[in-house]
Amino acid sequence: MKGNSIQILLVILILFGSLRSSHADGVSVNIDMFFKERAKSVVAIEYFIQREIERQPTNTAGLVIDNDGVIVMLGNAVPLWLPPEQFKDFKIYLPGESYDGYDAEYLGHDYLNGWHYIRVVEEARSHLTPITQFEITTPVIGDPLWGIGLMGKDFYFEPYLLYGRLSQLQHLPLTMGFSQTPLSVPGGPVFNNEGCFVGWANNSLTHERFIYMPTDQYKVRLHNARESETFLLADDFFKNANRIPSRQVGDPLPWIGVAGVQGVDREVARFIGLEDQGAVIISNVLEDGPASEAGLQEKDIVVAINGEALPKFRPDMVVKTYFDRQIMLRDPGDSLTLGIIRRQNRSDIELTIGVHPKPYNQAQRKYFTKLGFTIREFVLGDAITRQLSRDEMTGVIVSFVNHNSAVNSAGLMLGDWIKEIDGVEFGDFQSAVDLLNAIISENSREDYVLLISRNNETSVLRVALR
Repeated sequence: MKGNSIQILLVILILFGSLRSSHADGVSVNIDMFFKERAKSVVAIEYFIQREIERQPTNTAGLVIDNDGVIVMLGNAVPLWLPPEQFKDFKIYLPGESYDGYDAEYLGHDYLNGWHYIRVVEEARSHLTPITQFEITTPVIGDPLWGIGLMGKDFYFEPYLLYGRLSQLQHLPLTMGFSQTPLSVPGGPVFNNEGCFVGWANNSLTHERFIYMPTDQYKVRLHNARESETFLLADDFFKNANRIPSRQVGDPLPWIGVAGVQGVDREVARFIGLEDQGAVIISNVLEDGPASEAGLQEKDIVVAINGEALPKFRPDMVVKTYFDRQIMLRDPGDSLTLGIIRRQNRSDIELTIGVHPKPYNQAQRKYFTKLGFTIREFVLGDAITRQLSRDEMTGVIVSFVNHNSAVNSAGLMLGDWIKEIDGVEFGDFQSAVDLLNAIISENSREDYVLLISRNNETSVLRVALR
C-alpha cells in the first residue's frame, strides 16, 4: 500500500506541475475549458491476441472519427502479420472512467496508410466526441500545442495534459509536425491554444543516448511507448481517415511486382542530372508481375509517374514512400506510365496495375497440438525475403513453436522453412498438412524427420514422438 500511495502522489504532482507550467510555457490559460471535452475524442483500447497456447492482452489508444462509433488506430497497434481471427474481444474505455468498457468490432486495415479501424457498440457513442466536432488549423513553427496522455489501466486510463511547441514541419511525404517534448499519447489528438485540432500523434521517435560505465561507453536507443512528440497534420489526417475498410481482409491490394525500391544516391543523382527532383531505383523485378510483363528491368531509375516528375524530399529515402503511395492510391486494372532512365536513356513504360498476391495475414495456418508447432502457407513475401523464384515457392513456414514440445527440443525455430517431411518433398500447404496428420495417426511411430532451411543453410531434424 505504501508503494501505491507514493506512486499516486507522484502522479498528482506531475499532473499539477504540468497544469501550472503550461501558463508559463505559452499554453492558453483556458486549457481547462478545452481539456475535458476533447478528452472524449480519444479512447483507450484493449484487445487480446489469441495465440496457439496463450492469450496476450494488448493496450493502445485510438481517435474517434465519426458519430457511428468508428475509431482509428496507428499501424503498429495491431500486428499485421497475424490473421484477424486471432484478434479477440476488442473493448474501448473512456479515459478516467472506472467500468468494464464497451465492446467493439475490428473492421480491418487500410493498406495505404497502415491504419486499423474498429467500431464501438451504439450504447457507447453518446459518451464520445468525434474529432470532426472541433475546428482544424495548421500550426506554424513556435506555436504552443498540447495533447492528451493516458495513464495505465490500473489508473483507469486517467487522462493528463501534455504540452510543447512546434519545432519543425517535414513532408515525409505526408506532413508531420515535431516537438521537442511529448504532445500526446500515440494515436491521440494534438490541439492548439484555441482548442483547434492540429494533428494526430504518431509513434514516438527513437532517441540515441550514451551510457557511461567506469571505462566504457555504450550507445542505447530509447523509445517512449506512452507519449509522442510527432504528429500527422490535421489536413493530411482528414484526407485519409475516411478509408474505412469494407472487410477485415481480402480487399484487393494494388501491386506492380517490384521489390527492393530505393532512393537514388545523391552522387548518382548529380551524375545523371537529377539534383532537383526525386528518383527511385528498382532493385528487383518479380517474374510474371505487371512490371516484368511491361518490360521494366532491374536497375531502372524511375523519375516520373504519368508524366509528373517525382518530387524532391529530405531525407532522400522519403521518395520511396512517395512512390509506394502513388501505386497504392490506384486500383488494380488502372494503367500507369513510369518515366525511367536506363543506361542514361530516357523512356516511358506503360503497365497495368495488378493485385498483390496473398499477404502474410491471409496465409493458411494450422496448429498441430500433438506435435507442438504451427505451419503457415509459403507466400510471395517469403520468396522475396529468400530471393527465390516462383518455381522455388514450395514447402511451409513455421509460425509457432511450443517451448514445451519435442520439436522445440529437436531445434525447430520460428521462421524455419520446412522443405521435406520424412523425406517427402511436397509442393503446397495442404500436402504438408496431410503428411503431418498421417504421422499423428500412426500410433506405433516413435519419431519423424524434417528437412528445414534456415539462413540459407539446410539441416535435418529428427523429432521424437514419445
